[in-house]
Amino acid sequence: TKLHDVAGRIDYISSEQRQEFLYGVYRTCEDPFWKKLAKENQRDFLQSGSKGICIEARELVIALPEDYLNYNRSRILKKFTDFFKERYGVECIAALHHNKNQTNYHIHLIFSERKELTEPEVKIATRNMF
Repeated sequence: TKLHDVAGRIDYISSEQRQEFLYGVYRTCEDPFWKKLAKENQRDFLQSGSKGICIEARELVIALPEDYLNYNRSRILKKFTDFFKERYGVECIAALHHNKNQTNYHIHLIFSERKELTEPEVKIATRNMF
């Protein structure tokens, strides 16, 4: 799913008050990253002059077999999230829970399509008449 309010979605999936059966949350980075990501995406979106809604991040919902209830919940969450980060080189946050009827055991995995640079990247455009 494309997310246009990543901070709000992170708050929703990781809130014990809003999720009845929340078993754990695991982050590969701290919250300031997500706020900076949203700000930069919104800035770039406005500069591009694009129409529509700015996509700040993406979310996967990963259904798990019910027999995964027998395994260590924090380990399952960490394994899935770390594997995704290592495989794709992106920052992630994940939450593990059941739906209200406890019939759907799943992970919400939110990830960034952009990487945080350690140093700002300065680009200088050259002009050429030909």
